[in-house]
Amino acid sequence: MPTTELTEEHSMQLVADALVGRIVTAVGSVASIHPVSHTVVDGSIYFRTIPGDKLAALTVNAAVLFEADEIGEGSAWSVIVHGRARRLDDEPDELARISPQLRDPFIRGRRDAVVEVIPESISGRRFEPAEEDDDEVVIEPTD
Repeated sequence: MPTTELTEEHSMQLVADALVGRIVTAVGSVASIHPVSHTVVDGSIYFRTIPGDKLAALTVNAAVLFEADEIGEGSAWSVIVHGRARRLDDEPDELARISPQLRDPFIRGRRDAVVEVIPESISGRRFEPAEEDDDEVVIEPTD
């Protein structure tokens, strides 16, 4: 499957357009992944959440991964953002600026905590299916 590296700008545009992303946290040797409704504003990724495992993990280790992807009929893409997360609870001016721009979460109910992921590195790839080759030999694994 041919792969094309995407620019950081194009990658972040894809993240901004994606309906759902995933935040990956790690505490010690335990990694967790959580789907989130997110918004990209001024190069940062924001999402709303509730107190729980996600926020507890971010308090212990602010280093996170954020991933978004899409698989379509003729191609697929994946973007991974390495960054640092921070809650905006202690930033009332920034919280007031960002809150009106945030997407509503998929799950109903209050999500009062707002988290910002500040990107440190962005890696995006587009995948396209290879043309079928009648001469190609495919070896299937056996059990």
